[in-house]
Amino acid sequence: MVIHSASDPRPKTTLCGDYFYNYFTRGMDILFDGETHRAKKFVLHTNYPGHADFNSYIKCNFVISVGESEAEANRGGNKITPRTNWEQVKEILGECGPAAIQTQGSTSNPFGSTYVYGYQNVAFEVMKNGHIATITLFQS
Repeated sequence: MVIHSASDPRPKTTLCGDYFYNYFTRGMDILFDGETHRAKKFVLHTNYPGHADFNSYIKCNFVISVGESEAEANRGGNKITPRTNWEQVKEILGECGPAAIQTQGSTSNPFGSTYVYGYQNVAFEVMKNGHIATITLFQS
């Protein structure tokens, strides 16, 4: 097996792994690259009741403007906020592929599983009631 071979042709991984900074009072997590120490991913929490992370984070009061141009977005174009539900997101961004089911690592979670829907450079974690639990922003 290659994993046990002394002459493994795969590139060596960095000694410094990626790491998170968790800002519970700001409602966000930031993933940093372990080698360059640059932000790779932002996780924005809505702190919506009924999610496993409820009351672990303060609500992040984000506004994501979606539009053809900055001027259009500033004129009150389509905006995604913590109060935007999943149906409204689909109206703004269009339909996406099937969801991945996320179980929070426990089958005894009283809140049940959530669904993760992906668009280019953004993933939405959606609860069964249609409210957004988290938005993850990343660069592909």
